[in-house]
Amino acid sequence: MIYQCIGERSEKPYIIKDTGTGIYSFEELLYYIRENVFMLDEKDFGSPLARFLRKRLSLPDLASRYEDMLERHSDFADRICMLFSETHFVTDSELETLKKALQLGEHMSNNDSHRVRGDFYFKSGRIPEAVIEYTAALKTINREEDPVDAAKLLKGMGNASAESFKFDRAFEYYEEAFALVPGDPDLLNKLIVSARLSMNDREFSAYMDKRNVPDNIRSSCLERMNEAGRRARRKDDGRRLQESEERKKEGDYPGYTSLRHSVLNDWKTRYRNKG
Repeated sequence: MIYQCIGERSEKPYIIKDTGTGIYSFEELLYYIRENVFMLDEKDFGSPLARFLRKRLSLPDLASRYEDMLERHSDFADRICMLFSETHFVTDSELETLKKALQLGEHMSNNDSHRVRGDFYFKSGRIPEAVIEYTAALKTINREEDPVDAAKLLKGMGNASAESFKFDRAFEYYEEAFALVPGDPDLLNKLIVSARLSMNDREFSAYMDKRNVPDNIRSSCLERMNEAGRRARRKDDGRRLQESEERKKEGDYPGYTSLRHSVLNDWKTRYRNKG
């Protein structure tokens, strides 16, 4: 897709304080809004944005219209949609969907807002910030009244813990979540995997028996876990073989030979263990 750019590219970015993102052009601004529609904080889109449009991007007419809407206290969704109406960045139907999403976000509960932000940070690899958002929501939610929403937050905490290799903590969060929504198959899978990674063989077997997890579900989950491990090993093997070729090209034959032998020995070990 090709877009016709309007305005200039700023040498200094406009900072979206809520996420620390730097914006240098009008198209970057629209892209950020479209991709993070449920993450937007209205405080980031006040009069400083109008000044940025006017002074940094050389869009005085657009800045004036935006300032006029601010003075008239126009809805946040209307102000954002006005910006999109200046380009063909989205279709009319996409713009309508965007407006509905913005209006929904305005009425989103505090817990939902924290969860959405937590999910955004987690997907962006910003684990500590994700944990802060999930924790903030968990402090106020009533688990008995909103078990599904509470389970989503606990699942998010479990995912963040697993991403940080804290599998025992992840197991605790998944177990809490599964107790609230015991029919969730994805949570059951995560529970089994985190249990396997945080327990020895005897403990894991006893826990599976205590949970009455059917053998077919247990085997299926562990097989997916083993396959993920195999893919990771193959990826690491490929990386090391590629590195060995690069060393060979550089004339580092001892390094080339060492890496090749290392991969070969790993293959032999896996074959013996499998046998």
